[in-house]
Amino acid sequence: MATQAQLMKAYRPRRPGTTLDDVVTPEIRARRAAMVQEARQEAKDREDQVKTDKAYADSLTSAPFAKGGSASSRADGCCSKGKTKGRMV
Repeated sequence: MATQAQLMKAYRPRRPGTTLDDVVTPEIRARRAAMVQEARQEAKDREDQVKTDKAYADSLTSAPFAKGGSASSRADGCCSKGKTKGRMV
């Protein structure tokens, strides 16, 4: 296996004397800067969404519900035991 240094020793540039600044135009640099800024904003938005989702989930689980029984244990007098079979008197 050849190492990176051995491979680069035989490297010859296609256009000697040309730098990256000669190839990259200001328009390309502006587009790249906008793409980087957009990627950073998307990452921040994803991070904020994760925080929002966690806060929402915590708010649902942290609020205890009031203690209470079932509807039949309320004893509101709407029906008495044994008298709800639908008999006509």
